[in-house]
Formats: sequence, C-alpha cells, structure tokens
Amino acid sequence: MTTPISLLPRIVLDGAERHGARLALQDPQRSVSHAELAERALRAAAGLRALGVQAGDRVALVLPNSVGFAEAHFGVLLAGAVSMPMDAAVAPESFRFMAASALPRVLITTAAGAARLAPFDAGLRVVCLDAAAPGALGPEALFDAAAPGAFLDGVDEHELASLMFTTGTTGRAKGVRLSHANVLHALHHIGRFVGYSASDREVVILPLSHNFGLGHLYCNLIHGGAVYTEGGLARVGRVLDMVQRFGATGFPGTPTGFGMLIDRFGPVLAERCANLRFTVINSAPLPPERAAQLQALLPRTELMAYYGLTEASRSAFISLTREGPARHRSVGRPLGDTRIEIRREDGTRAAAGETGEIVIQGPTVTDGYWDNEPDTRAALREGWLWTGDLGVLDAEGFLTVNGRLKDIVNVGGYKVNPLEVERVLAALPGVADVGVAGVEGVDGATGERVVAAIVAAKGALPDLAAAEAECARRLERFKCPARIVLVDAIPRTDSGKLLRPRLAALLAERLAAVSAPEVQHA
Repeated sequence: MTTPISLLPRIVLDGAERHGARLALQDPQRSVSHAELAERALRAAAGLRALGVQAGDRVALVLPNSVGFAEAHFGVLLAGAVSMPMDAAVAPESFRFMAASALPRVLITTAAGAARLAPFDAGLRVVCLDAAAPGALGPEALFDAAAPGAFLDGVDEHELASLMFTTGTTGRAKGVRLSHANVLHALHHIGRFVGYSASDREVVILPLSHNFGLGHLYCNLIHGGAVYTEGGLARVGRVLDMVQRFGATGFPGTPTGFGMLIDRFGPVLAERCANLRFTVINSAPLPPERAAQLQALLPRTELMAYYGLTEASRSAFISLTREGPARHRSVGRPLGDTRIEIRREDGTRAAAGETGEIVIQGPTVTDGYWDNEPDTRAALREGWLWTGDLGVLDAEGFLTVNGRLKDIVNVGGYKVNPLEVERVLAALPGVADVGVAGVEGVDGATGERVVAAIVAAKGALPDLAAAEAECARRLERFKCPARIVLVDAIPRTDSGKLLRPRLAALLAERLAAVSAPEVQHA
C-alpha cells in the first residue's frame, strides 16, 4: 500500500489529493477522475445524512457494476454508515430476508430495481440513481447536496464498514461483518502480491457487490490506477475489446468465466488480452488443465490465484506462472499475519499432507455474523475461523482445497468428495462445465448416490459412455456416478461458486422424469 489509510472512505479522499484528474473509473456510459469520484461521493454522503442516515446505520445497495455504484458505496462510507451491497439481480424474497435482518435505513438502486423489489417497509427510504420511481426519490436526493462533506469523526478502523451477505450456497445468506481494518489488511496483501502501481488498469466484470470484484476496484484506486467495469460476460465482444482499448494490465475472473472464454473465444482472448501483465483467478480453484490452456493462450501474462472467504478475504496467494504445473492444484500460502492450519475432526492439528478442515487466523477474519450468534459461535472458535472447507497443506505450507465438508456424499457409508469426481469429468473432451451432487433414491435405491451433470462445450457432444469408462478407470466404484446427465447450465453464483443443493434438486427432478437419451446409466 502506497500510503497508510486507516478508513476505507479515505481511499477516495487520498486519491483526489494525489491523483486528481487521472481517470479512476469508467463504465459503458460514463467515466470519472479520482477528483470527480471523491466529489460525487462527498455529495452522496451529505445527501444520505439529509435523509436521516447516522453513523453505524446500514444502507443497502442494489446496483449493477457502474460508476454510480462506486459513488454510492463510498458515499455511504463517508457518511459514517455501513455499506450493504447486494447482487444487482437479488431476488425479492432474498432482499426482504436481508433487509429484515439488517434493517437498512436507505436503499440505493435503479428504477427497475425498485419496481422489482417493491413493496418496501414503510421506514425504508428508496433512492433511484437513474430516475425517480413511484414511491422513490431520484438521484438529486443524493447528489444535489449544497454542502458536500465527510462525516468520519469518531469512526474507528475496527468499526463495521461493510455488511457482506454470503451467497447462501447451503442455505440462508449470512451477513458477514467486515471492519475497515479487515478490508484494508486484505487490500495490503493484494497490493503486495500483485504489485499494483499507478500505471495499472483493470477490466473488472466481477460483481462489485462481492469482495472479489470490489477488492480490485479498491486496489486500483489506492495506487492511482483505473478500472473499466460492467457486469459479467453477457457482452463478451465488448469486454474483450475493452481489455485491449483500455490498455488493461489486469483482468480478474473465475474458472467458469475463463473456461467459457477459452472454449468459445480462445483466439480472440489471445489477441485482445496479449498485453495483460496479470490475471487473478478466484472463487474456486482453477483446474490444472485450464491453467495450462490459459497460459498457452497468454504466455506473457502472470496467472495468479487467491483463496479466501467473505469471512477471511484473500487468505492465501499463489502465482501459478512462477510455481509451475507441479503446483497448479494449489491456492498458495498465506501472507503477513494470516495463519492457515488444517484440523482433524477432533480439533487437533493435522500433519503435512493430511486432509482436514481449513482454519484461518489473522487480521482479515471477521468478528462474526450480523444478528446470528449461533453461526458466529460455530465458525469462530478459539481464535480461529473454521471455514467448512476441506484442504491439505504440504511440507512447504502450500494449501490445496479439496471441497466442502457439507458437500460430502454418503454412499452406503462410504464418503465421496464431489470435487474428486468433477476433476475427472472436467478433463474429458467436449465438457465445458461439470457439477456433481448426492441425490437420494436413484433407481429406487436407499440413501444417496453420486450423480453428475455435464454442460457440453459449444459444438460438441460429450461421449457419456467414455465418461463412464474414465470414471471407472480412475475412481473407486462407490465414487463413480450412478447417472451422468447433460444439462444446459450448472447452477452457480455470480462469483462462480457451485450451488450444490440447487444442483442436487435439479438432478433429482430430471431423474424423476421419463428417462431420456441424455441420461446415462452407470
């Protein structure tokens, strides 16, 4: 980190002072300099105060990736309040659950977002950044403040800055409490590992409502760089064109996203992204086959990966390029004061090479979940965050993630890690994506059986008989899928995480229907 910053909103104040007229952020509609971003955020802070927001109040953001998101987010922080970003496409039921839990005073969204999420509780003020909607205020409520200002007196680095609700892959979303210090320590680790400078520019299509995308925005602003942002890969041509035209040095993404780009747009990816200095992969480990493909397409680009959770962002780091193929399954080693251990079921520390639950300790670890003491007690024990992830540390301290404890499939008393099956299937020709889950009652059997879902690569038709044979060759019999099903898409979050309970439900529904040619008996 170039300068010591004690509070997140000081990122934009420091940026205005040090980088002024330099480009800070651009989206398909508009752009702002560092000075303009700070000015707009200060106006938003004053506007929020005029709406009754006080220090510690929550403000919900339901906004797409945009300049407006950054202005609103930093405005909330400059008001001394707590930013509560949600996915731009959050379902009304999910929004109401999170709002009932955290009780935000204001919702900042778009007119379309307000129409989709209505009706709202009487005490919630709604502000639309594009145009006023029925029952909502327009953008002037935030940005027409007569006296822009920061309201940071008495705000401490250990106070709550953001309330980031998890994506809820296994149930109801949980509000992760992140202090200014939690996030700033993570940013220091990222900046140190990636080596950010004022000459860096990144194209960020990851949701800014998640730590992964938001962290890359923060890092560029801290170091005087610039970001072009839009949401996802819906407009692949424009995104890849912007990587080239924007002069991007970085382009972070998920294994799913890069897999799609490699399979469908490989030559374009190689041409438009040839000058990238680095790319960062997060949300799930990058399969070694994909790492090799990506490195071949982008030989001058350093491939990096992070491991972390919302509860402990950026806990381990690795350069896949520097470490080479022998460590392509690893997610790296911790930096700074972060510690990672592997624990057995009885809580004792596992030996090198022994699989167990990953636990994390350090300054990036949350102090708990919002209004959820039972889950806080379960996750935070004896000064460690118990992640629920399975992993192994080698003798040199490199971490490999082997799945989730809750994902384990119980096949007649035998324990099957879905990730092990997915790795076999993902390496087969014609496979674009794969997911594995336990499904009850397959073919009338009692208990769970392993069932796999495959998404075909564009223009390909995977050989399901060959897939069955490969599983039989490489896996114990009880790990082999009872069925392999072709599907249009694997249910995932916007950040690329597999929604395994939803996949299990989808597969159960498909198998309950009349048998079709795309269902293979194993």
